[in-house]
Amino acid sequence: ASSLRLRQYYVQPICSPTRASLLTGRYSIHTGAEHRLFGIKEPSCLPLSLPLLPAAFKLLNYSTHMVGKWHLGYVNTSCTPWRRGFDSYL
Repeated sequence: ASSLRLRQYYVQPICSPTRASLLTGRYSIHTGAEHRLFGIKEPSCLPLSLPLLPAAFKLLNYSTHMVGKWHLGYVNTSCTPWRRGFDSYL
């Protein structure tokens, strides 16, 4: 098995931009999440037009599961992990 070791600074000071970057493969300035925390009270979410990592895994017949904080939007059900490509979320 092979692995990837990240040896540089890859995160933002708050969680939503970092999650957005990790799941989209884009810098946070290109996701609309650069200065946002998409918590429960935020009336928006990560743009639905952005494809997320679980979609790429699904194309390769992987199942996708997420554990932990979402913080990419809860404004409606289309923003939730289940609607963004994850089979399950705990």
